[in-house]
Amino acid sequence: MGWSTLMASRQVPEWEVSWMSKKILVVDYDSCTGCHLCELACSVTHGGIVNPYLARISVMTKPEVQTSTPVYCLQCNDAPCARACPVNAIKYDDKTSSWLIDYGRCIGCRECAYACPFGAISFNLSAAPIKCDLCGGNPECVKVCPHGALIFGDEEEVIRKLRKKKAKGVVYELYQKGTQALPGNRVREAEEAVKTLYGIWEKRKKLKI
Repeated sequence: MGWSTLMASRQVPEWEVSWMSKKILVVDYDSCTGCHLCELACSVTHGGIVNPYLARISVMTKPEVQTSTPVYCLQCNDAPCARACPVNAIKYDDKTSSWLIDYGRCIGCRECAYACPFGAISFNLSAAPIKCDLCGGNPECVKVCPHGALIFGDEEEVIRKLRKKKAKGVVYELYQKGTQALPGNRVREAEEAVKTLYGIWEKRKKLKI
């Protein structure tokens, strides 16, 4: 049963429609290799500079367990950062499916960063809070990820893709691990991601940052 059917039958309140139809960004942690290309693309896109410390996504790597975990704003339904803001400077934007900071109202109190349970809000060189805004609904980090670890799109479709990737992973572990190489040319995929990153950089150079 789709959302339109649920709405027509009045099983879903009208105010919940924006959440149901929103787009989301998720991570397939098994596919993340900790290459940090997402950080570079983010810093170039938003700041016009290659500086991972200014990225709105951070890849935390634990070599001892061979695990990399991208940390970014999850665009919570009931966003703690928005609730904590004393001047109501963080509001949800239906068009981009993200919580945006109104810097005209922001007073730099940092309450949003303290309230975020995921540590997804950082600060730029001017000490202003920065967080993922999904690049206006077209995340650049997704474009440069060489292994498809970042997935963005309509919520239902993204969850479906994530489940499919998980299922493939289980099959691989059970039947193929140790017997053959991973499918696809990972070197070529990485080269394509770097080309995309350079393309973003070229576009940003034409702008006045």
